[in-house]
Amino acid sequence: MFDDFDPSLLGDPEFKEDAVREEIVVPIIKRLGYTSSGPNKIVRSKNLLHPFVMIGSKKHPIHIIPDYLLYSDGRPGLILDAKRPNEDLVKSRHAEQAYSYAIHPEVRVRFYALCSGNQLAAYDVQAIVPIFVIDFEDIERDWDVIASVLSPESVSFAAEMHFDPDFGTAIVKMGSRPGFQWLFPFAKFPQFMCVHDDLYTMAVTIPIGGVNHLASFDADRSMFNQILEFTDAENREHIIRLISPGQMVTALRPVFVSLDTIVGEPTRGQHDVFVPLIIKGATKLDEQDFRAAEALLDADEAT
Repeated sequence: MFDDFDPSLLGDPEFKEDAVREEIVVPIIKRLGYTSSGPNKIVRSKNLLHPFVMIGSKKHPIHIIPDYLLYSDGRPGLILDAKRPNEDLVKSRHAEQAYSYAIHPEVRVRFYALCSGNQLAAYDVQAIVPIFVIDFEDIERDWDVIASVLSPESVSFAAEMHFDPDFGTAIVKMGSRPGFQWLFPFAKFPQFMCVHDDLYTMAVTIPIGGVNHLASFDADRSMFNQILEFTDAENREHIIRLISPGQMVTALRPVFVSLDTIVGEPTRGQHDVFVPLIIKGATKLDEQDFRAAEALLDADEAT
């Protein structure tokens, strides 16, 4: 695939993104099976009508137009962006920007990849760490690995699988780090789970770019008891009576709260890795105020 390419060019400061595209990326996408037309077509430098992603009521600007949007079986399936050979592809703004583009409502792909010439890195929007990072000299050797993730057939198969993306993972991939503060002015908790005696968790759905993500909020016993004080005595007693380690309890009535949280550490769940939001402060929220805020959010998303 690169028989006519001189690898020493990767150390030349004049070998920039356009050269990476022509000499390295184009041969890769052609060998993967993408073409200029048809169900596995290549779309170059696709602009977005709305250059931002909605995170709840916030607009997260998109700072990247990837070089390639690759279709699989007639649907957007993968974005691939070229970078200079000296650019870092892992834990960098490039990966964050590519992720925010990949989850945009006009794109919504499961996978995205970055190529600097020196390395090829592939990501799943649901995971924090890359699927693989392969050095240039190992691309031929590890081609089966690359094709198993990025070929049109592999991308199409993955798109058929149901997934419920994690909110915490999404904001980490956008640049938040463990310990970053996130405020949630309105939240509704219909269910509560006791993980163990001093860890309770509550999950809600939060839209990002029009797609619901599952957000997990963790609280210690003291914070959990404080949140229960925000509801009526009958509801509170119902939750306390039924909850125990490993048990999920559905409340008689949802509890409405405003939260001050920080991003937690990646945590291994039963099926995958997720990032919880750790509750550091909570205040009572009236249902009427929640409904009003919800209506404002719906109106903002509509515009």
